[in-house]
Amino acid sequence: MSLDIAEELFIEELVEIWETEAEETESAEDSRQRIAQKMASAIKKFIKAGVVTTIGSATTQTGKMT
Repeated sequence: MSLDIAEELFIEELVEIWETEAEETESAEDSRQRIAQKMASAIKKFIKAGVVTTIGSATTQTGKMT
């Protein structure tokens, strides 16, 4: 997937995290922990969504990365 497309999904996921946590009534520390875990997961998904394309063999990589 293009990171341009993935970026839109990433932003939606971050907004959802903040909106969900805004409704929580538990301690701030619990909320910070949940936010950190959810953001780490969202970042990991965003990074994995990228596709790397190269030209050449494993030892002679050329071309741009997309």
